Amino acid sequence: MTTAVRSPSRRSAFSAAFLSFLYPGLGQAYAGAYVRGLVLAVPLLIAVAISIVYVLTSGIVDFGLWISQSSVLGPLAIANVVLLAYRALASLDAYRLAIEPAAPSATGMRRIGRKSGQIDPISIAGLGLILAVLVSGHVIVGYWDLKFYNLARDIHAPLVIDEPTPGPSATPEPTFTFPPQETLAPAATIQPWTGTSRLNILLVGADTRSGIRTDSMIVVSIDPVSHQVALFSILRDATGVPMPPKSRLSQLFGPTFNSKLTNLWEFADKYRNLFPGGGADALKQALGYTFFGNQNAIQYYVEVGFSGFEKVVDTLGGVTINVPAPVFDNGFPSNSSDAVHLRVFFPAGIQHMNGNEALTYARIGHVLGSSVYARTIRQQQVVVALEQQANFNDISSHLGDLVDALGQTVHTDIPEGPDVLGPMIQLAKTVKPDDIKSYVWATSNPNYSAIRAVVKSAIAPSSTVPDALQAAVAENAPIIVENGTGLSGQDETVATYLENLGLDTQVSADQPAQLGGPTELLCLNGADTQYPATLTQLEQTLGLTGPPSASPSAPIQTITDTNEGTEFVVVTGTNMPALSAAPN
Repeated sequence: MTTAVRSPSRRSAFSAAFLSFLYPGLGQAYAGAYVRGLVLAVPLLIAVAISIVYVLTSGIVDFGLWISQSSVLGPLAIANVVLLAYRALASLDAYRLAIEPAAPSATGMRRIGRKSGQIDPISIAGLGLILAVLVSGHVIVGYWDLKFYNLARDIHAPLVIDEPTPGPSATPEPTFTFPPQETLAPAATIQPWTGTSRLNILLVGADTRSGIRTDSMIVVSIDPVSHQVALFSILRDATGVPMPPKSRLSQLFGPTFNSKLTNLWEFADKYRNLFPGGGADALKQALGYTFFGNQNAIQYYVEVGFSGFEKVVDTLGGVTINVPAPVFDNGFPSNSSDAVHLRVFFPAGIQHMNGNEALTYARIGHVLGSSVYARTIRQQQVVVALEQQANFNDISSHLGDLVDALGQTVHTDIPEGPDVLGPMIQLAKTVKPDDIKSYVWATSNPNYSAIRAVVKSAIAPSSTVPDALQAAVAENAPIIVENGTGLSGQDETVATYLENLGLDTQVSADQPAQLGGPTELLCLNGADTQYPATLTQLEQTLGLTGPPSASPSAPIQTITDTNEGTEFVVVTGTNMPALSAAPN
């Protein structure tokens, strides 16, 4: 009996391999092995279907947040290797099916591919190219998987603090009594944000070159219903910060923290038996009590280191800041070393800054004619500008550099995944610049009861119309004080009083041409119309009345000077009210 033989197949082995490169199983079906192709296609089809269902039900943002977790990225690295082997074997198998004779069928018929020994060198080269592209693609995926895995791990890992190297003028570190374990107060139980309650996040700018100093501390408080945002800032040199009663903080430090607030993180970090999250937990609890009267009020923190901050700003192409008034400092410590001092100057107006310039602008504190209040406002200004100006093109075109910079820069206890970050992102999209109000207490010994009262009023749901002082503080109007009498320190006394009210006040290096006249208030370039609440507050404080006038003899004058910004100038006079006591 003669066996029937079908003529040789003209199917291309390269095409079969290429089809299975595109999707495992297509090449097998092309070669005639339909069942085999289906078996190879089903596992990947199920995985793709599950991913599509997840995206459709949860959204692309939540899917991205889920897949970017370190707990997911780790197994994905293994899955990437398995998928590479799976796809490579599928391509090789499809190639072999197209060139090798098949076994006899049940009917005795034989399916014939290319005759044995007739392998086209060009086809082999094509197969090698397919495998090279396949391996390269998975290597790239593995590279980015590893980068994002390290990023997620670094950002969410506790901040490791190097022991500071004391310099010749270093402040001696105080000694604290460690409470016995059996008398420890209960650990603070901060509840995770649910997406419906008020969200409070502590933003910390820190110098971590030697130990850790919290240079700037801003509590961002967001109402998810009204989408109103309040930024609360306190001076890094504030002392006497109250500790929550019957808490681990008060057991360690006493009823108040009598060192500068900038040192609290570093001091508390040594006592991780008291604070599992280290100094970050201690600072959250202390500021939660200071601002809200509740040590559990601040759910999360985000810490940004100085050196990494520069890299992030540079990676994003810089940041544009509207400098309201000239800022200069003849003795600014370098961002790379406190031992090196520089002269820095920022003119008024729109300035595009690189990373080092933005960090310098935010850090300047000892500015001639400037206040620490203005310094805190500058820090808030940089944070808001970065959030508003970051765009997808800058991020995507420098993604690798940005990932590296963020890993070196940011630490947080915000949990990974979509449960918390997802609602946060959605909430951030609803916030408009006009919804953001700033409150700053820029004195080293503030009235903490008054702070808490202002915060309570600012976040109260029924507080739709702020009181006069709150409205003036929220305007952030620049105020310059000139000494119009020649009395030593009068301008500094007035400026300090206005600072303690929360107003952005600077002492001028200039004096009026004539001394000894009455107190005057100058409204430069429409300041009276742009900052009406500040005008009212200054009138009340200085004892002046009446609308602004163009007359030089008027106590409140409107002046247009193209060489100056929009601001108020207080010229102290012989009838200046006594303002020596800090307001409560």
